[in-house]
Amino acid sequence: MNPLEINTLTPEKKPSDPKTFVVWLFIVASTMLFLAFASAYWVHRQDGMNNNAWALVQLPWQFMISCVVVAMSSITLEKAYKSASSDDVYKVPAYTTFTLILGGVFMLFQVLGFFHFMQTGHYFSNATPSEISFSFVYVIAGIHFVHILGGMVLLGVLLFRSINLKVHKKNLVFIKICKTYWHFLGILWIFLFLFLYFAN
Repeated sequence: MNPLEINTLTPEKKPSDPKTFVVWLFIVASTMLFLAFASAYWVHRQDGMNNNAWALVQLPWQFMISCVVVAMSSITLEKAYKSASSDDVYKVPAYTTFTLILGGVFMLFQVLGFFHFMQTGHYFSNATPSEISFSFVYVIAGIHFVHILGGMVLLGVLLFRSINLKVHKKNLVFIKICKTYWHFLGILWIFLFLFLYFAN
């Protein structure tokens, strides 16, 4: 068999999309950032508890509900992707809309969780050093909230494209980016919630 025949039998690898690479790079950077916050929280917790200067945080029930909501939103976005993959283009806007609505509900419960802290007298800046634990929760949940805002923008663009029938099996790059980022945010929040819950 000559080299030309070998080349014809060998499938060509498609170059990876640069936008997808950027998203994965951002995901890695975000993961490192939140791991750093979690590590700082754990170290300060150990020091504070050893010196009787650490207030245990009781997470609001709204944060627990938001875990369920973000999991549901990942399911609807996955359905949108499967619809696009099978060229069922008219279902993509509907599932994307459901995902956007659930994203909005998630954000609402996050805000209600922050209000719950404030109603119980716990703010970002607290009077006693032991309540720095609440400051950590504000920072961790707040930065994740900002990430969700970015995800909502992506979903808004996806909805606009899907309404114009530009999301189909031959054009899946953008919806793949959206679902990868959104799934990451959902898994990240559930991890953060469980970490903060069991850290107490």
